[in-house]
Amino acid sequence: MEQVLTAWVWSCHEIGTSPSRRLRRQGFIPAVVYGKAVPNGNLPIKLSAKEALKVLGQTIPEAGKPVRLRVQTEDGVLEFDTVLQEVQRDPMRLTLRHLDFFVPAVTEAQAPADLAPAA
Repeated sequence: MEQVLTAWVWSCHEIGTSPSRRLRRQGFIPAVVYGKAVPNGNLPIKLSAKEALKVLGQTIPEAGKPVRLRVQTEDGVLEFDTVLQEVQRDPMRLTLRHLDFFVPAVTEAQAPADLAPAA
């Protein structure tokens, strides 16, 4: 079963240590989605901490876990099939601090038949 996680775009004006701390106090986890299918190569996002723990599990999530991300943007919704690439946890509180999601490139061999190029 593939996990579905809802996220929101995090403004690039808010990136840094202080905004990240503020975001965590509000109950979110800063994260990033990157890969060739992502606009501009990477996309900073924020996730609800409660939803992330429910979807990824209460224990330490393992890298390589497939996750479907539904990212809410100003223009609409973007969906990505991702792989959890890296997990950063607070060593004392054992809370999630940051997540990295990678969008693997889809090759022609992996693409569904309805998306295959016309002959």
